[in-house]
Amino acid sequence: ATTNTITVTWSTTGAKTVTVNYTNGSGCTAVAPASYAVTVNALPTPTITGLNAVCAATTGVTYTTQTGMTGYTWTISAGGTITAGAGTNAITVTWNTVGAQSVSVNYTNASGCTAATAVSYPVTVNARPTPTITGPATACAASTTNVYTTQAGMTGYTWTVSAGGTITAGSTTNAITVTWNTAGAQTVSVNYTNASGCNATTAASYAVTVNALPTPTIAGPASVCLLSTGNVYSTQAGMTGYTWTVSAGGTITAGAGTNAITVTWNTVGAKTITVNYTNANGCAATTPASYAVTVNAGASPTITGTTSLCVNSGFYNYTTEPGMTAYVWTVSAGGTITFGAGTNQIQVTWNTAGAQTVSVNYTPSTGCPAAAPTVLP
Repeated sequence: ATTNTITVTWSTTGAKTVTVNYTNGSGCTAVAPASYAVTVNALPTPTITGLNAVCAATTGVTYTTQTGMTGYTWTISAGGTITAGAGTNAITVTWNTVGAQSVSVNYTNASGCTAATAVSYPVTVNARPTPTITGPATACAASTTNVYTTQAGMTGYTWTVSAGGTITAGSTTNAITVTWNTAGAQTVSVNYTNASGCNATTAASYAVTVNALPTPTIAGPASVCLLSTGNVYSTQAGMTGYTWTVSAGGTITAGAGTNAITVTWNTVGAKTITVNYTNANGCAATTPASYAVTVNAGASPTITGTTSLCVNSGFYNYTTEPGMTAYVWTVSAGGTITFGAGTNQIQVTWNTAGAQTVSVNYTPSTGCPAAAPTVLP
């Protein structure tokens, strides 16, 4: 203060002056001190605008301050990275770390002044959710009640299923119902927005194996005779939950619950047998296999020929329907078949007086002989 040089701190803005006087070597002092005008300019007050709450791993977040300045100096806390704009009035930031973060800036204004301290802007970086999915990891093709769930209490639920499935309910909630239409590897995925307004960067994906339905087949006699027993019908072995049905003309006599049943057919006509089962993957056919059976009536042979004659009076012909097989003729002890056994016409000699009989049976094209031979008295 008593030298030819002073150092000054200017505390307020506006027009200021510095004055000085001194005594020269001749012992003289200026009549009036010298006066020097100084303009004290205000310091800038930077401001920052931009998102103050973001989700972790968010890119392209912009923060701006006043334009038209120089010497922009941006800094951000360790949880973020400036990806563009350093040295300008607007930067782009990627936030990498959850928690309390900050952005700060300083610059030089047109008066050449810089804020005494950079302005700091608080940013909260929120964690992204990690959706999980629960539900059946294996299912049967054409199954309709497959429920998949994720965390409750969120918003913006977005579910997708792979091409082999259809969402039938709940697509905007935390639980969906899916019908799986196609066998093979399938997926269910979901994303949502949590209470902080963040969603997962990648939707959660859940693997589902959709197993093919079995195709039961039935083997056994397709054409049978009325009242025939011991007709065995079978399907694939090694399964569970075998369920057999027969139409009203038949009775299962053995094997229910196994892969082979025995049936007695009691009435003639078109009949059916059905079966379903559960395979090793826990899947059953949507519709039981059906097998057509024709139950044929037994033959009804008729006999024509002489029914009253004299003993030892010659040869007599007895005839039944032609075109059959396995003709079986019998005559009572008083007669002898002399010709035609095994055909539809025999020749008989009657040797003994009294009541005698001729009987016949045969197998028609259906393969069903009469239950008992026809007898001609």
